[in-house]
Amino acid sequence: MAYEVAGLVVAFQHQQVLVYGPEPAALGEPLYGPPVFLRPGYRQWEPPAPFLLPHTVVDDIGQEFEAPDVYEWLETQGDLYPRSDVIGYRLEGGEQSVFTKNLDLTDLAVFASARPDGGPFVRVSLGITAQAGPAQYALTPAEAPVPLLARALPCYRLASSVMPRAAAGGGERKGRAAGAAILSQLLASGRRDWRLTLAELEALTGGL
Repeated sequence: MAYEVAGLVVAFQHQQVLVYGPEPAALGEPLYGPPVFLRPGYRQWEPPAPFLLPHTVVDDIGQEFEAPDVYEWLETQGDLYPRSDVIGYRLEGGEQSVFTKNLDLTDLAVFASARPDGGPFVRVSLGITAQAGPAQYALTPAEAPVPLLARALPCYRLASSVMPRAAAGGGERKGRAAGAAILSQLLASGRRDWRLTLAELEALTGGL
């Protein structure tokens, strides 16, 4: 089983964003969800598939671990058992079995689907929530909805007033444009430590 998250996956500028929290529809029409199902994928050292999305591991002594236990096993023990069999989904369809040593366990990505037990899958590059946070901030780092995936999924709280599809009144258009600019910057940079106050945002976007 994958990790079930109460949220949506939406497309934004040719990438996919996970939107979770109390206003999950704020960024647009969903590709998946709610809910969505997240799972890790590891880059393979060799073709044919760039990433493998594991669902089962059989270690060197015959112990079998299935999802979601397999994810923690790979993160904490995978390097210790290079000849363990890892069975997972390929992005283009079907399944594949490889040795642990054939996976780059440092190169983790997050993938989402509409089903707990299969694809199709899309890669998720950013997590956004509109849950309550410091009132003076437009943007602050947030906890990932699945802690084990945090190293591969930068997550932020974006104030509801600057969500790209917030309320449609004329006074909100500047806020939506600012929110879209923020998301573009986050997707382009991959940064995890950006904090932006509402006052700083107003100074940056006064001309919008």
